[in-house]
Amino acid sequence: MRLESICKQLTIPIQINDTELFAEMNQQARSLGHGRFLEKMGDILQKYEHDEPIRPHYPNKMQFIYMRDRQTFTFAFFPELLPIAYQVGRAIGATFDAPRRTGNTLKDALTSAIDVAHKYDYGLQEIVKVEENFAIYRTYECADCYGMANIGMCICTYEAGIAAGALETVLEMPVYVKEVRCCANGDPYDEFEVFVKD
Repeated sequence: MRLESICKQLTIPIQINDTELFAEMNQQARSLGHGRFLEKMGDILQKYEHDEPIRPHYPNKMQFIYMRDRQTFTFAFFPELLPIAYQVGRAIGATFDAPRRTGNTLKDALTSAIDVAHKYDYGLQEIVKVEENFAIYRTYECADCYGMANIGMCICTYEAGIAAGALETVLEMPVYVKEVRCCANGDPYDEFEVFVKD
């Protein structure tokens, strides 16, 4: 598929004052996470405003709040965008994250960048399992979803795409990364499965 054809399909004329669309999206926002999402987001913002820690081991930053609320609302309203976000992540991973990774094996490529997320306050990552063509890694205190209400979705699709793009660039083989656990899905951490195809 070509980027231009995706852009054409996404071009939908929407009136800036579309009251019906606004009312429907407003109602959907109020019902996310069984009605708990907005309350949880409000709790997080209140902690930020009172300089109380949102995540146990990372500082509060407005970029963190800004990023997560827009991303989460967007994916909650339009889960159809998740595959596009994954592909955007792949492009970012291939061009921006790949230079931080080294090695000729999946284990080396994962290990070489496992501390990057922690260094930049994204979260704490750990490699759970590594085989020749398969791996599992986790992110604790994920900047995208830690502390959120359960909205029944895995939303860290950029992270999965970035890892895939970086790994396939370094390994020079196709890589697919799938998020199988997410704090926004009621899990205590994010978990990603990595598949390398010869």
